[in-house]
Amino acid sequence: MGTSARRLAVWLFVLALVWNGAAHAGWAKERRSIVKEAWVWSEAGELRIQGALANPAEEGALVFRQAGQEAVYPVEHGSRFSVAVMPRTSDEPLTVEWAEDRQTEPAALWQITVPDSVRLAAEGLQLREVPWERKAAQKEARLPLPDGNAGADGAKVEEADVKPAGDQEMDTEAKRERDRVSLSSGGSSQREVQRWADDFYDAFPAGKKPKEAALRSRQALFELEPNDTFGKADWLFDAKDGYGKIGKDGDVDTWKIKASSSGTMNVALRDIPPGQDYNLYVYSEENRELGSSEKDGRADETVEGIAMEKNSWYYIVVKGRNGSYHKDFYYRLRADFLPDRGNAKADEYEPNNSAAEAYALATDFDATLQANLHGLDDVDYYKFGITLSSTVRLDLQELPAGMDLDLYLLDQAGKVLSKSEKPKNANEQIVFQANPGTYTIKVVASKRSGFAPNTYKLVVKSSPIPVILIPGIGGSRLEAEEDGEISEIWLGLGDSLIGINDPRHRRLLSLEPMRPGSVDVRPRNQGVRIFPERADEGFSAIEYLSYSPIDPVRDKTEQYYSMVKELEKLGYKKFRTLFAMPYDWRYSNAQNAEALKQKIDLALQRSGASQVQLVAHSMGGLLVRETLLSNVSYQGKVHRIIYMGTPFLGAPRAYQAIRYGYDFSIPWMDEETGKIISEYAPAVYELLPSRKYFEKVPFLRKDRNEPYSYDEFINDPAIRLSYSPLVKQAGKLHDKWDNKLINVPQYSIIGSGEPTLLGYFFDAYHQTWAPYYDRGMGDGTVPYLSASYGQKDIRKKYYAKGEHAKLPTIPQVIRQVSQLLQGNEETQPGLRKSADRSQPYLTYILSRSDGSFPEVRISKSGKSQILAKGQKEAWDDLSIEYHGNLAVLHVKDGEELTFEDVAPRSGNDAVLYIQRFSSEDSEEEQETGKWYRIGQRGSLEAVNANE
Repeated sequence: MGTSARRLAVWLFVLALVWNGAAHAGWAKERRSIVKEAWVWSEAGELRIQGALANPAEEGALVFRQAGQEAVYPVEHGSRFSVAVMPRTSDEPLTVEWAEDRQTEPAALWQITVPDSVRLAAEGLQLREVPWERKAAQKEARLPLPDGNAGADGAKVEEADVKPAGDQEMDTEAKRERDRVSLSSGGSSQREVQRWADDFYDAFPAGKKPKEAALRSRQALFELEPNDTFGKADWLFDAKDGYGKIGKDGDVDTWKIKASSSGTMNVALRDIPPGQDYNLYVYSEENRELGSSEKDGRADETVEGIAMEKNSWYYIVVKGRNGSYHKDFYYRLRADFLPDRGNAKADEYEPNNSAAEAYALATDFDATLQANLHGLDDVDYYKFGITLSSTVRLDLQELPAGMDLDLYLLDQAGKVLSKSEKPKNANEQIVFQANPGTYTIKVVASKRSGFAPNTYKLVVKSSPIPVILIPGIGGSRLEAEEDGEISEIWLGLGDSLIGINDPRHRRLLSLEPMRPGSVDVRPRNQGVRIFPERADEGFSAIEYLSYSPIDPVRDKTEQYYSMVKELEKLGYKKFRTLFAMPYDWRYSNAQNAEALKQKIDLALQRSGASQVQLVAHSMGGLLVRETLLSNVSYQGKVHRIIYMGTPFLGAPRAYQAIRYGYDFSIPWMDEETGKIISEYAPAVYELLPSRKYFEKVPFLRKDRNEPYSYDEFINDPAIRLSYSPLVKQAGKLHDKWDNKLINVPQYSIIGSGEPTLLGYFFDAYHQTWAPYYDRGMGDGTVPYLSASYGQKDIRKKYYAKGEHAKLPTIPQVIRQVSQLLQGNEETQPGLRKSADRSQPYLTYILSRSDGSFPEVRISKSGKSQILAKGQKEAWDDLSIEYHGNLAVLHVKDGEELTFEDVAPRSGNDAVLYIQRFSSEDSEEEQETGKWYRIGQRGSLEAVNANE
């Protein structure tokens, strides 16, 4: 800009607007002076506009426009105005119009070039009223105007010489009367409406709004300010006119009406003042817009076909557009109810008006249907089938305003399994965990629904509920990364067969506390990283524990292979609806819970289902309980839990593993290796008998009869374990697991038929801790007491004859698991509904009187082996375990063994004793056993237990 612009280069134009043949039809008023004089100048970084009106009674507004934005300054009952403006930009002029409320075109127009000295508004044009400046005419920067349009004192608007076409013969009073001409369909003029208004406001003066009953008898209704919100809305009734005024810029009128019946409603806004533009909106009581009309100018605004529900509220809003208003002119508003039962054309799925006529969808059907209800009495039925337990999602969408449709899911017998009955035209949704079978969908209009032409969208989707298989302790193959190389470490077959000389397992799998007294542990060899085998997304880690090319060896370590194959036959697919959950079982279940949560979320993401099913073996069940009890929100993500041989209250085997060593049911694993792995493994401690176990049956005894308490177990030096921090942490976890409920259906499969370690008692005569066993009630690892424990969150129990480690491989167990996953709770053939308390068993406990290891040759069915330190030989019909220098032999087929002392010693202090327990013996002998020693030629000579 030039120098004159920097001082205030402002051009002020006063345009006399003249009607001609091309002028807008809204010019209905004679030209006369409006703004007598005006000034523009810059002050304190703002643009100041000040003017005086020719007629103090004149009303209008200054409309500021620039860069596509608009701001309005109303002038009411005054002779002058004074405004400070912050423009939006200096790149284009600021347009200022004087607008009268009865004209569609401005009466005056100024265009002001914005000087550099004026600050620009950050967001939109900004106006503020400022005090009148008496010395505006003496301002140094005041703009001089050209001759004929401005004098020395300001801008002056002259009266037009030309009258608008068609109005040249009409005097002022005639035009004013024309403006009051009736615009109502009933012929009521504004003068008559004003008489009604006077009568109405006499009856209902400003203040408290009248009741509904008082208004129903009125010939016409009028607004009562304030009425700018739903809470302050004025009454409107069916087929009765309501009148109101948009009396100033920004005024909003709100009316309310209650549907007396279901049907449709038409709303009309008429008698909009000349030169004004009003808009019409209809809302539900939830503030959802149902319809609108925004025509240009003063054309009637109508909203039709609003579907109504009986006794529901609707709100009608009238607004002025772009600052339109008229303080003297009434608009007319009317709503008409139209009961309608509907006669829309039937869709392609008809006839489907009953369950018997239901339109059949394909099995495991996923698709979107476009259908309709052709009347309020119409009901639509669809049926579909699913082959696996699935998350069924039904979504009913795109319902028209005023229609209220409900959605139901039924079983084959017609019983409602789930329903969605949201009010109004809200979308309906059902998410249901369904077992295999045939189901029916029902779509129906609610009793409160109105009717409108409709096409609803029904989305049907079924996603099989994924299954996650969770092994127990020692049940996940582990790998080790050392010096950049990855190799198997549990079970590395070559390493395991070394037996007692197994340095690699002991070195890489042993743990130590991170600091003295800590329950946090780390690998004793910190240069190695241990993790579950990842091949086949973890299935390789849980199907077999060894992949030896020798079939008998591989088969002995089978875990989930057969179950996986059976589930795949049913239709489950690896990595989408069937998942493996290997984990480093040495660490606390509290730590591994995070991995299970992640696996659950992964299964939900890939399957599209909203819940999973968990199948857990042994300690895997404790991992499930820890995860769901410590993360309650995840209970909603689980549909069903199936436990197999879970030691809910712990098992004495854990005490054996920590104190004496244990082979983890792996025939060739050396007990000493198991002891080193268990020494600081938190998970092994979490398998110790819990406080509740002690309350039922203590597992440690001072002699054959007197038990130790749980507190003595924790504190007595004779029996306590050396690292008490992990013992105490395990006790706290069990207090949670044993006493809290999980809000998920749960089922427990319990193994039995194997003599199972119940604990130890101190044999004072022989000065040794002697193990004692049940009579075949447990599964060989977990006592019946612990596996069968269950609170009311265990829905049903099943009993299978079988060894603990083999439970997931037993065909009858696999069949029971498969059926439970499909919602069939019936006890499958081969399993029992209750425990079989009459189990055959034959057990031998071997010891030497001098406390040394009882080396002996054992023979059976023409084969023999020598029990000796560091030697391992596995027979299918014989289970051997060690408790220090005691050897225990469980004969699975009941055939008697023969013994030969291969290291006989002289003296009474080296006698080899054999204690025999058999289900064939008397009740008393089953409790105490029969004592023998090896005589000449291997014969068994009966002896007194105290000899």
